[in-house]
Amino acid sequence: MKISFLILFISLFTQVYSQSENLALEYYRNGDFVQAELLFEEIYKKKKVKSIYEKYLNCLIKNESYKKAEKIIRNFYRKSNNPIILIDLGGLYKIQGKNKLAYQNFNNALQEGETQPKYLASIGSRFFKDGEYELALLTYQLLAENTPKPSYSIQIANIYSHLGDVASMYQELIDLIEKHPQYFQSAKNMIARSITDDTDNENNQKLKKTLLRSIQKNNTYEVSKMLVWLFTQESQFDQALKCEISIDKRFLNNTASIISTSEIALSNEDYETAISGLEYVVKNSHSNSYAYEYSTLKILDIKFQIIDQQKVKKKIDLEKMGNEYANILQEIGVKSETIYTLKNYCYLLSTYLNQEQDAIQILEAAINNPLLDSYDIAICKMELAQTLICVDNIWEASLIYAQVEKEFKDDIIGQQAKFEKTKISYYESDFEWAQSQLKILKLSTSKLIANNAMKLSLLISDNLNLDTSDTALSIYANAELLFRQKKYDECLTKLEDLESLFPNHSLVDEVLLHKCNVFIQKNNYDAALQSLKKIIKEHSYDILYDDALFYQGEIYEQIMNDKQKAKATYEELLLKAPNSIFIKLARERYRKLRENNLLKL
Repeated sequence: MKISFLILFISLFTQVYSQSENLALEYYRNGDFVQAELLFEEIYKKKKVKSIYEKYLNCLIKNESYKKAEKIIRNFYRKSNNPIILIDLGGLYKIQGKNKLAYQNFNNALQEGETQPKYLASIGSRFFKDGEYELALLTYQLLAENTPKPSYSIQIANIYSHLGDVASMYQELIDLIEKHPQYFQSAKNMIARSITDDTDNENNQKLKKTLLRSIQKNNTYEVSKMLVWLFTQESQFDQALKCEISIDKRFLNNTASIISTSEIALSNEDYETAISGLEYVVKNSHSNSYAYEYSTLKILDIKFQIIDQQKVKKKIDLEKMGNEYANILQEIGVKSETIYTLKNYCYLLSTYLNQEQDAIQILEAAINNPLLDSYDIAICKMELAQTLICVDNIWEASLIYAQVEKEFKDDIIGQQAKFEKTKISYYESDFEWAQSQLKILKLSTSKLIANNAMKLSLLISDNLNLDTSDTALSIYANAELLFRQKKYDECLTKLEDLESLFPNHSLVDEVLLHKCNVFIQKNNYDAALQSLKKIIKEHSYDILYDDALFYQGEIYEQIMNDKQKAKATYEELLLKAPNSIFIKLARERYRKLRENNLLKL
């Protein structure tokens, strides 16, 4: 009976005590520290554990009961002999402005930690949490000396960051990855928060100096890769490439990284660096290797991209490009890996070198090649249809596009075939049908196809029925077809008729730009410049204003060799059309021309 009563009493006492603690916690969470203190005081008398001690102490401090708080801290320290409690005492003195006493206790905690190393990690963490970064640094340095764990280096670097000493942070992280390469990503993540994409940024400069100093001293792979990463962040792709090549020569086969850096440079339109990296791979790879073949084909693609983007193309460059394509295709052969190389070669033959029949013959042979799959053949068919349009075989081209569209209805190439077939309807002035197809194509999963469909649709809708007929647009569409077929005199006649018959039509700026294209093909650059100047003067608020400025700069720079006028034109583009798609290229060319002038001076 007595035992049962005792059990019941203990059970009731525990329940009441538990309710009291829950109520205290509720007051504590709600910020009612007065009520919480009263309850925690009673609880603490019966339960002197760390969790209750911490909350009770916090209530006392919040209520400014400093004498009481000091007594509680000293009593708990005597009970636990834990040096971290001395940090509580120091923190209490610091709140009261007694800094001398505060730091005496902080230092006492650190000294006791040295004699009881098991507490050092907790002491360092507590100092860091309380913002005592200098003391936290000393603590973790002691830890690192006694037990050199990588995690301590991370903590030390983090403390340096909070102290604003980024140079020491960088050094700590670089020392870390030299000894523990597996921490490369962690170190990079920390550094990334302190640098920018500006090469002149102070932190970037400090990091660069630290990395270079380390490379000169120890020459480790990971530190070299960190320098590559920094140059990439700053868009200094040429420097990043030099580092990757240096790694290749000093450490190991670094071919994959060199190709990757070249591709990053290419995606940022740094063609020179991209080609340089790929040429290094070609030079230093076996002719039967994947890297050799991939890099060889990629170089051709980049050179083709550069030429295709140029408004003014030099015949000697086009012929050289054609010979390179022919040699590479003969060396590597026609297969899935070279299908885009073949496509670009045939485009070059038919569009720029007036060798349409050669292109048709090559493409027809590829279409009948049993080594190619159906998708490769579809790519060749698409290029064949383009070439057939050039030789005025529009009906056959339309049939080929229809075949590809049917076979690859849900694929991007099928959507591209549909768009090209729609353009034929546009050339033939069947604008309503073209618009119905473009409405579908504007929803294409391919951004390029959707954008092209949008542009053509806007061209039709903006210029149809403005003169109560579709005459002007029909003339313009026919002129576009004639231009593709290189019937430049007929095209020019159509454009001049349109300009004469509809002088105030919204197509006039398009007409002027197309006339410029015709004059360039006929090597009449003075007339081309006049068309561009007319756009700049009379259509400065239309969308082709920046196109006209950029193309004018290209003609001055590359054909007329008038660097001053070219520089002035690019400068006008930079100032008056800052949102132009040509802005990056114009800025690069302007800087080069300005540098040349400075060198002359």
